[in-house]
Amino acid sequence: MKSKTNRSPAFNFVEANHFIKSVIIHNNNKTTYFPNIKKEKKLYFDKIIAQHKKSAPGSHLLLYTQEEYIYLYKNRETIYICECTNNISVSQVKMEFDIFIEDSNKQGKFPKFLTSFFDR
Repeated sequence: MKSKTNRSPAFNFVEANHFIKSVIIHNNNKTTYFPNIKKEKKLYFDKIIAQHKKSAPGSHLLLYTQEEYIYLYKNRETIYICECTNNISVSQVKMEFDIFIEDSNKQGKFPKFLTSFFDR
């Protein structure tokens, strides 16, 4: 059993923010879902990723319904998607998600390699 300190930063982000339903990260033609989601939703997010692969970097609010927001951020190599409840402001979601993305990018390849090595 893995301890909470060895868990992915995305899992920690989802657990730390009550309004987050899921985080999806697409990098190097690989998509990871935190936490795991149903197959139908995976197909939905895969379509969003395919559509935004060739778009310019930046952030986008993709969907705003009575139940949820879907917020997407794309940098040169990676697409980040945050699905959350709408009981919080869009600006708060953007701020929290941008901080998460910035922290993830600061880790660099070496810490990611170490955490993946110890999670085995």
